Amino acid sequence: MKKLIPIFLALITLFGVAGCSARTTSTSTTSTTTTTAVDDTVIKYAKGFTIENLGNGIKKVTDGEKQTLILVPAGKTVPSQYADAAQISIPIKSSVILASTFAALMRPLGVMNTVVGSGTNENELYIDELKAQYANGTTKYVGGGGMGAPDYEAITALKPDVVFCSTGYPDAVTFYQKMESLGLHVVVINDFLENDALARLEWMKVIAAFYQKDTVAQNYFNTVEKNINATVAKVANVSTKPNVMWGSIFMGAVYVSGADSYTAKWVAQAGGSYAFSDLPGSGSATINLEELYARGKTANIFIYSSTPPYVNSIKEITDANTVLADLTVLQYGKIYCMQPWFYQISDKPDEVVADLAYIFHPDLFPGYQLKDFMLLPAQ
Repeated sequence: MKKLIPIFLALITLFGVAGCSARTTSTSTTSTTTTTAVDDTVIKYAKGFTIENLGNGIKKVTDGEKQTLILVPAGKTVPSQYADAAQISIPIKSSVILASTFAALMRPLGVMNTVVGSGTNENELYIDELKAQYANGTTKYVGGGGMGAPDYEAITALKPDVVFCSTGYPDAVTFYQKMESLGLHVVVINDFLENDALARLEWMKVIAAFYQKDTVAQNYFNTVEKNINATVAKVANVSTKPNVMWGSIFMGAVYVSGADSYTAKWVAQAGGSYAFSDLPGSGSATINLEELYARGKTANIFIYSSTPPYVNSIKEITDANTVLADLTVLQYGKIYCMQPWFYQISDKPDEVVADLAYIFHPDLFPGYQLKDFMLLPAQ
């Protein structure tokens, strides 16, 4: 059972299971490509936050809990209408992060050295900068791993300028409220509630605002978006699109994503046809093994949404789910899983799309090497 639990947690992260947020009416919102410009901040995909420039470098941020936070550079005076709002001096010098995705969003900003506390166990980290800081003692583990409560005493002792957390499941709201009651500046980053990978990446702009790294964030975001668009253009005129299954099996139940999910969008961007495009919504859907088998008869590729060591071979899958054993996609070995670091690369959706495009259309990408997926061995 210990081996199975991380798979289920990964599924929650991947699909955004319905009903996991106590403060929102749905687990995700529909992204569009409508651009909202607020002075020097452009919000193109994300729906869960706003950033407004109030002049003199002062910014008004509305976070994932709809808090109004006024970010004030040294020596600047807050406009009178915001005198009673929560104010935070910027750039901040230290932070605690309670999700590994936040570290990924910080990576392009060059501010990892300010992270004094993290809620991710060192042995579960694949972000080199943060691992090095654990090793030299500049970053402390503050609990909260496995969706548990953080160590409030440890966080308070670190005296961070800001604690970045999420409130995407009921207990997390309690954790957030507790930290606020202790007088900590708590900023809610609900990146995973977005149903578009670029929308998730765009939450880096919230973090960047606290470090006065807005231009760095915008430039990085533009580069990633440009890279994705280049891959989309390269596969746009393919004559055949492979039929792609994407999901994972947990205790006999099959977890897949709806047609409006970011995984379905990845398949489309990379030139594939999504096998579950008839399932509505952007969150997770559960089907049984028999339905997976029926759909799998015409599948060309299976992206198994788990990572080693929780899935290691095709044989593991077929031994546990014998009904799938004679599917062509399994017999011919066209099944891929994620690399162990997959859930810590939210800053690299362009790599994901490029990997998938190569998997779907290898002839278009001679010499390409997979970065974030791997072909599962037979045994």
